[in-house]
Amino acid sequence: MTDQTPIFGILGRRPITAIRKARWAAFLLLMLSFHLYPISDLVHRHLPAGTVALVLVLEAGAAALWVRTMWLALATTAPFPVIRPWLAAVAVSNVMLALVLGGNYKGMLIYLSIACAVSLPPRWTLPALVACTGVALAAEFRNTRYLALAPGDRPNEIVTALCLVFFLGLMMWFYRRVMTLILELRTARAELARLAVTEERLRFARDLHDLLGHSLTTIALKSQVARRLATPDSPVAREVGDIESVAQQALAEVREAVTGYRGRSLADELDAARSTLTAAGIDVTVRLDGTVLPAPLDALLGWVVREGTTNVLRHSGARSCEFRLHRDATGVCLDVCDDGVGPNGGPPGNGLAGLAERVSGAGGRLDSGPAPHRGFHLAARLPPAVGGDT
Repeated sequence: MTDQTPIFGILGRRPITAIRKARWAAFLLLMLSFHLYPISDLVHRHLPAGTVALVLVLEAGAAALWVRTMWLALATTAPFPVIRPWLAAVAVSNVMLALVLGGNYKGMLIYLSIACAVSLPPRWTLPALVACTGVALAAEFRNTRYLALAPGDRPNEIVTALCLVFFLGLMMWFYRRVMTLILELRTARAELARLAVTEERLRFARDLHDLLGHSLTTIALKSQVARRLATPDSPVAREVGDIESVAQQALAEVREAVTGYRGRSLADELDAARSTLTAAGIDVTVRLDGTVLPAPLDALLGWVVREGTTNVLRHSGARSCEFRLHRDATGVCLDVCDDGVGPNGGPPGNGLAGLAERVSGAGGRLDSGPAPHRGFHLAARLPPAVGGDT
């Protein structure tokens, strides 16, 4: 997750509904009820009315800043740069109240710890919690000249206060981390479901092309032979000619339907692969030599990318994957490499077998197996020109 990434509305994939906003609003208002402790402490100090009014205004401002910061972090998809100035204002106001007033006002640092836990980028969270705990420790030994403050608490109470500042913030950070993982898991699950549907559509398209297309082609050819054998301009020849026309039209429609099912370019498949693998926590690298490919070759390489992506998701357990396309005088080669373990032995699956048939039918070669050092390697080498029907 980068500093620019929304925290709970990660990648904008989960809509923030009115119900969710109402829940967060109720949570924030409930949290504000703990301000009763410092207010009660302030009342019992018997300070001048003007001082009490000033402190209450400052405390109300700190509470409003905290609510605004938490709202942006929890109930919106605002990135950290938007939250940062609000969080800084919360830090200044709460630290000032804790250091100057002490007493129950040291609990304001708990609010700051929680705000840091849900707002900061992950790598900054733990240092921020430690800093909040350090400020809480400093507040225990504040300058007693301000506002007639009482002497310090007993050691066990000091330890309790420090633990509350640190561990409540840590608890909220764990909650944030769990929520982020749940959202990533939902995204990955949705991508896997989409991929499964795509695979089934492709299987149907392949079967439709291979079975029905073959049968219709045979009917059309047989009709041509029958029409030539029949007496010219006879009723039989006209009927056979109609059968031939219908068969040719049906064959063209089947081919159009199949093209609609599988007509995704290499660029589209690479974009889909990047999205799917990234959602599954796999780093993706794409290296292209920039050459323009003929449409049939481009479509066939899209199949290779699709099957390679499926293989990485299902079998590899990889953390990174690379798609590399290069072209030379002998043809075009697309390599899919990952750092996982690959299939757990046994014969290749139907996907790789079907892909090998398609690549072989186009005059190419498909190689798959363990990579030289680690991981699984899928390589498709194709001639510079591929027939139109793949």
